Amino acid sequence: MTQLAITSEQKYWSDAQLSALKQLGLSNAGNGDLAFFFHQAQRTGLDPFARQIYMIERGGRYGIQTSIDGLRIVAQRSGQYAGQTTPYWCGEDGVWKDVWLGKAPPLAAKIGVYRAGFSEPTWAVARLDSYCPVGRDGKPMGLWNKMPDVMLAKCAEALALRKAFPNDMSGLYTDDEMGQADVVVVAEQPKPKKVDMALVSNKKSGNQDSAVVIDWDSIDKELEEKTTKEQIKAYWFEKKTILDEMTPWGGTLRQILLDKVALIDNEAVNK
Repeated sequence: MTQLAITSEQKYWSDAQLSALKQLGLSNAGNGDLAFFFHQAQRTGLDPFARQIYMIERGGRYGIQTSIDGLRIVAQRSGQYAGQTTPYWCGEDGVWKDVWLGKAPPLAAKIGVYRAGFSEPTWAVARLDSYCPVGRDGKPMGLWNKMPDVMLAKCAEALALRKAFPNDMSGLYTDDEMGQADVVVVAEQPKPKKVDMALVSNKKSGNQDSAVVIDWDSIDKELEEKTTKEQIKAYWFEKKTILDEMTPWGGTLRQILLDKVALIDNEAVNK
């Protein structure tokens, strides 16, 4: 057994596990979030260090996600899992097909999951417009653009597995299902063009009267030169005082940077 393995006797993460979680991007997670994550990992028996289950931050809040393989593992370990049907897809005509050959993506997918003691499979239907993330150009993003039938089938399978095993999988959602949650809403952010002053806390001196100037025109010019996610990340840390301590302008700048990252991702997909 490795130092990172979670045991049934544990009450909380060990020091070695906490260090590993920080390397996985959870250095800013609070004790309450980490405690909930530990509970879910121990309850499901999924390994966070093998990325079977993980915690992700969205909008300043943490949530638990798993892969579709993680849900399959939970179902298998229950001893009640009896397999599933083949996936089916349909378009506007509503005719279900066991293989999707159309050039346009399917509009819905369904899968049935068998559980011991159930006379019929537990069916679930996933609709394309409920799960497919769309970029600024209105086109599906990432793998949804390349293999929409596969992605939609995985969402239907996750729904069916949760319906068949609610006690084991309650509150667990896959990354495929949460794709739309990562999409930045395309909306013009309120961005004043005049130089604004805002009082922030000066941590070094403890002086509450120090001031930071936000020159939005300069920020616009600086961001035009940032063409990679690594450059945006570095810029984020450069402006950390504004992002962390100022409102409402900190929130505005944060959204501008997230928009820039989404644009970079979208351009990469469409190349």
